[in-house]
Amino acid sequence: MILILDANVIMSALIRDGESRKLINMPSFTFYSPDTLLESIEKYKEEIIEKSGLSKKDFSDILNSIIDKIFIIKKENYESKLEQANKIIGHIDIGDISYIALALSIENDGIWSDDYHFQKQDKLKIYKTEDIIKII
Repeated sequence: MILILDANVIMSALIRDGESRKLINMPSFTFYSPDTLLESIEKYKEEIIEKSGLSKKDFSDILNSIIDKIFIIKKENYESKLEQANKIIGHIDIGDISYIALALSIENDGIWSDDYHFQKQDKLKIYKTEDIIKII
């Protein structure tokens, strides 16, 4: 299954060793994320470390192991779909535009996100973590 992976799933996987982290490590999935993902993680790094109780080194190690399983796609590869993505989700959450644009740019089965903003659009399939668990 090919999924666009939202930052909130990764943040959840960093905060606790739960379902999200286990699912990300399963070989039956191929994950893609826009390059904005790394900015989001960096923006919330201190908050994630505090919530998780991880040391900075452990945070970095876990993040690197997760990032190794994701194809990070540069903006130039989905840029042509940004305007269309903005029409779909820009009025709901401007921060999600790059994920929608990427989903419109490459072959995939949907977006994995627990962000309720994605549920407010009806152009792309959205999987919550509980949906992914049911699939496997």
